[in-house]
Amino acid sequence: MTLTATKVTTKWETKRTQEKAAEMFATIYGSANEAIAKHAPKAKEEFETLVRQHRVEYLKKVGVKTPLELVKALAEVEHNVFGSEIEIAGDDNKASMKYLNCAMWNATQKLFKFTPEQEKEMGESCQHSQKLLAKEFGFNVEIKMDKDNFEVIYTK
Repeated sequence: MTLTATKVTTKWETKRTQEKAAEMFATIYGSANEAIAKHAPKAKEEFETLVRQHRVEYLKKVGVKTPLELVKALAEVEHNVFGSEIEIAGDDNKASMKYLNCAMWNATQKLFKFTPEQEKEMGESCQHSQKLLAKEFGFNVEIKMDKDNFEVIYTK
């Protein structure tokens, strides 16, 4: 018996591709974080540092030097890869990105059942990560976060 090979072709719409990318990334990242935190809490910090370092490398590679360039680069990746809806505004000294719909957060909530305490911890972790990212570029950051809003403002 001879098997016939069939090349897989792209048939998904962009929105479905983005949703699945967000779900897959959330599954991998969330599972890694959960396992590391459970078995080696100190390793969680190292994991987060490595993820941030790779992110910073990418952002420097694309030429980020100003707050506006930073929010544009971050928002473009999140929108194009995961389908997040983000508004950006600002100039070379101060820029903001406001999430209208965060695809990664939605995928994470869909895949993992969090307690209110875990959600709070995730929010704090996200804020801490944003502060460390801003520091890498010599920027200050202000974060406005509540149940319905998430906005990050970077300043020189």
